[in-house]
Amino acid sequence: MAALMLFSSLSIVISQGQQQMPPEERAKKTVEKLKPELTLTDQQEKDITPVYTDFYTSMGKLFENGRPSPEDRQKLITERNEKLKKTLSEEQMKKLAEIEQKMREQRKQGGEN
Repeated sequence: MAALMLFSSLSIVISQGQQQMPPEERAKKTVEKLKPELTLTDQQEKDITPVYTDFYTSMGKLFENGRPSPEDRQKLITERNEKLKKTLSEEQMKKLAEIEQKMREQRKQGGEN
């Protein structure tokens, strides 16, 4: 639940083009929230933190020039997931996908109110 809230918050911040936190700090907070949800080992935590840092840095660059296309955003997500697959188990990747799906649903519902 905490991871969902974090993802929702970060998505709103990113989608609004605001840079409240540097990518390194965002990555650290994301991984801290994911650690219990995905039962990350210390090594996995260490390995995925730079993946999220790169992801948030790249997303920030996309939003610098206005709202990026869904295709551009999806490309970054796909690249991030390919990197995560090198560290996370198949089960952890499934759980991450579930967390992200719930986050998208919450965002969609929030946008309709």
